[in-house]
Amino acid sequence: MEKLTDHRLLLLIQQGNHTAFTTFVNRYWEEIYTYTKSRIKQGADAQDIVQDIFISCWNNRAHLHTGENGRLTAYLYQAARYAIIDYLSRPGVTIYNDILLEAAADRQMENNAETQLYLKELEHHIRQEVEQLPDRLKTPYLLSREGNLSLKDIALKMSLSEQTVKNNITLALRILRTRLHENEHYLGTLLLLATIPSYNNLIIP
Repeated sequence: MEKLTDHRLLLLIQQGNHTAFTTFVNRYWEEIYTYTKSRIKQGADAQDIVQDIFISCWNNRAHLHTGENGRLTAYLYQAARYAIIDYLSRPGVTIYNDILLEAAADRQMENNAETQLYLKELEHHIRQEVEQLPDRLKTPYLLSREGNLSLKDIALKMSLSEQTVKNNITLALRILRTRLHENEHYLGTLLLLATIPSYNNLIIP
């Protein structure tokens, strides 16, 4: 089975062949897991997402199809992108590593002027929202996200307990998330996150 092409595996899978499907899962699990984890930064959640993707593949095997390259990867990556967007849209999910989406975009989409304009507008909007936070929330948020300080270091700097710092950052993120959800930029950001290979310098809560 391992030597069969994706097209041949697909024909067997569509006939309900469990061995062929197991081969298919083994062939692409690690690749799709690595891709998903790189976006959401949560290993356990990435495993759950990938598991759901392959369960969906089996349940909808009659509709599976290979891409122009003769492989099933296009279908899997599309499913992963939709799953990532859904995951990032859930209440209580934080997109980590804050500073700027533009840095990642500059490396990956240098020639896309429209995207660059959008990202500059997005950056400006987010910074406006951060500036509107009360100082007790804004200061620990910026020290964490831009200063890369630990909770312990922030607590010492602000003469607060670590739990208070954690609570204030969590509240800041909740407020920013609520405000951004009310703005059209947020969904656009999620769509970009699902397509940009790196977003390690993002400022979105």
